[in-house]
Amino acid sequence: MKILHTADWHLGKRLYQTDLLEDSRRFVDWLLQTIEERQIDVLLVAGDIFDTANPSTEAMQVYYDFLRKLIRLKCRLIITGGNHDSAAVLNGPRELLALLDVHVIGGACDDCHEEVLPLLDRHGKLQAAVAAVPFLRDRDLKRSVEGETFEDRRMAVRAGIQRRYDQVHAHGRKTYADVPLLGMGHLFVNGSATSDNDEKLHSIGTLDLFEVSLFPAFDYLALGHIHRPQMLGKKEYVRYSGSPVALSFSERLDEKLVIHIEIKNNKVIDIQEINVPKFRQLRRFRGAFTEIETLLNSYQHSDELSTLAEIEIHEEHRDPALIDQAKAYFLKLNHSHLSVLNWRFKFQQQLKTTDELFGETMALPELAPAQVFEQWLQENASSDESKVLLTEAFHELMNSVQ
Repeated sequence: MKILHTADWHLGKRLYQTDLLEDSRRFVDWLLQTIEERQIDVLLVAGDIFDTANPSTEAMQVYYDFLRKLIRLKCRLIITGGNHDSAAVLNGPRELLALLDVHVIGGACDDCHEEVLPLLDRHGKLQAAVAAVPFLRDRDLKRSVEGETFEDRRMAVRAGIQRRYDQVHAHGRKTYADVPLLGMGHLFVNGSATSDNDEKLHSIGTLDLFEVSLFPAFDYLALGHIHRPQMLGKKEYVRYSGSPVALSFSERLDEKLVIHIEIKNNKVIDIQEINVPKFRQLRRFRGAFTEIETLLNSYQHSDELSTLAEIEIHEEHRDPALIDQAKAYFLKLNHSHLSVLNWRFKFQQQLKTTDELFGETMALPELAPAQVFEQWLQENASSDESKVLLTEAFHELMNSVQ
């Protein structure tokens, strides 16, 4: 049996209000071609199919186009919900999709045994099983207790996560005793290398909460949530696949992957990384304004999609005339192969202003709520514990709004 592990598609993601749907379309087309060429039997998607709980019509169209084409390839699909996903949106068509060998677990099931699924090959023979655990929210793990401390809450959440994995693991080993048992999860595991501060915000204050040693012994553990592909605890069989396309400028140098797992004779015999083609460059340009101007005017690229750029202009002193000159230049810049999404000045002899923090061209509506909150948090929270509590409150509010 041949299995692919991917996660964190974030369909509908916008980078500085620039739509990345074309990047996503090209990825799913490549993925379908890879599945066909390698004769993949099962595709595991470990959370964050969408970037928001209420995805756009265009993002939904990419998703359903992918499902329609995948079904023709006779490849089984198992999707778990992530922290960005709405369980209701994912689960809406689940009964219909199950008839087409597409299995969706958008949120935690009341009976966790329902998250353990057999994996049959194309001839109907049992080859493996998977414990498909979605993103676990606080309400799935614990009940609030009046008077409990911050540390009490943390330990209760950790215990809840561990209990869930222990339960699905025990059920999987008992029910499918003679075949490999794979796990899926969408969470932050301590020691993971994150791509940017947004990942820290999404972990909802549990950055040092869960250790890789707390997972039971799966034959392979397919994780999502962290956008940088990596093994955990030097264990080849515990992996984040990472996001398949760069979703922030901090990911611009990352190699993007999907993970190929092969099972034979009731064993995981091979784990391989498959590089996802890079359809677009994300570039950061730094230097004096004259240097930046020269670089942008002469920029060439060889990718399928235009380059997206962040600009940081370094000057010794604040010069209003130079700022006006830069504004005029970027306003008139017409480069068919490069789009400047954000630019800002950095002056060596002056404290940072709001414009310097967020960019000269950025208006408040263009900033993600998490960006504004993170900046506010850094300047106003007095302790690590208060940061965690405020972050929890922020995410509760965001979930309510979404």
